[in-house]
Amino acid sequence: MARKIYCEEELNEEWKEAREKAIERGMALGHSKGSQRNDRMLSLYVACEFQDLGVLRPEDITPELFLEWKDHVMSDLNRSGKGITENGFKKRKEAFLLIMRAKKLQDQTEIGEMHKQRIAPSEFSFWDDETLEQMTVRAMEIFDNEPKKRAAAIAHMIHSDCPPRREDTARMRWSYFDFKDGKLLFPARKNGERPGNFIDERFIPYFRRWKEETSRYPDGDDLVFPSSMAQRSGTKASGSKRVTGKTVAKWLAYVRDTTTLANGERPLELSSQKYRHSFCMKAFAQGCTPRFVSKVLGDSYSTIERYYSRYMLDEQHRKESERMRRKSSRITSEETTQPDWLSRHNRPLPSALSMALAEGFGLYEEGGGRWGI
Repeated sequence: MARKIYCEEELNEEWKEAREKAIERGMALGHSKGSQRNDRMLSLYVACEFQDLGVLRPEDITPELFLEWKDHVMSDLNRSGKGITENGFKKRKEAFLLIMRAKKLQDQTEIGEMHKQRIAPSEFSFWDDETLEQMTVRAMEIFDNEPKKRAAAIAHMIHSDCPPRREDTARMRWSYFDFKDGKLLFPARKNGERPGNFIDERFIPYFRRWKEETSRYPDGDDLVFPSSMAQRSGTKASGSKRVTGKTVAKWLAYVRDTTTLANGERPLELSSQKYRHSFCMKAFAQGCTPRFVSKVLGDSYSTIERYYSRYMLDEQHRKESERMRRKSSRITSEETTQPDWLSRHNRPLPSALSMALAEGFGLYEEGGGRWGI
C-alpha cells in the first residue's frame, strides 16, 4: 500500500480544531460526499504543511507566510518530493479558505481571497473516431488471440461504449449489464450518479464469453474483473476481491500501445481519462446533446456544458453567428408622417399581381399588358 505522508496524529490542538471546524462547515454548506472527502484530505494537507513551516496556529498566518507556503508546496521540497501545479494549488487554496472561514479569521480569509493565480489553459487531448475504431479492432483481436490479455480487451470495450472512471471499471459487476436489451448502467463512485449507455452489438458476444470465463473463478459470477483472475499486480494487500483502478489503466494502455493505425503510427499516448474526453468530442461532433453526454459520463449537465463547450463550436453557435452577420432590413421613420418610434422594412413593396395572388385572385397576366378579371 502507498505510504501515508500526512497523518492526523501529528496535528497540534490548534490545527486539529481548525480542521474539524472546516469539515463541519463543508457539511453545513451541503458539500457532496466526494467534496467532503476532499475537505478532509486537503484540510489535513494544509494544516501539516503550515506546521512544517513553523506556523502553529491559523491566526499566525501573514501574507508573507502564505506566499512561503505556496512556494513550498509547489516545489520539490514538499513532503511528496514533487511540486504541485497551479491547478493543484487552486484546490489547496480552497481548503485554506474553508479553514479560515470556519474559524472566522477575517484577515487570513482576505489573504487567501486576494491571491491571484496564473493558471495557463490546459491542453485538451483526445483520440479521434478513426483511432478509437482501430483500438477497438485491436481489442477484439486481443480477446480472440491472447487469452491472458482478455481482461484488457473487455476493459477497452467498456470504455469505448460508456467510458467510466477507472475505479468504476474496477468495481464493475455483471448485474449492471442487461444483455437482453443491450444496456449498461452502473453507479458512479465519485458523485453517486448512474451513468450508462446502450452496448455496441459487436461487444455483447465478447462480454458473454468473458462472463463464462470469470464464472469459473471465485467472485467471478458477481465481479467483471475479480482479483482471483488477475495477475499479482491486480490484487491488494487488504485482500480485495476486485482489481484496482491502476490495473485497469495498465490494461487500457496495453490496448493503446499495441494498436497500429492506418499510417503505421501508434495512437497518442494518452491516459485512460481521455476515453471520456474522446467519447464526448465524438458525440458533440455527431450532433448529440449535452444531456445525452451527461447521462453516459455521469457528470452534471452544467459540467458538460461548461467544460467541453470551451473546446468546440456547435451548429447552434453557427446559426447565432450567421444571424449576427445578417444585415437589418429595417429603417427609421425619419422624414415621414409616421411616428418617430416606428421602424419599417426597406424592402420594395410587392407588386399588384403578387398581392392579388396572395389573396387568391389573378388580376392580369404578367407581361401581357392588359388588365382583366
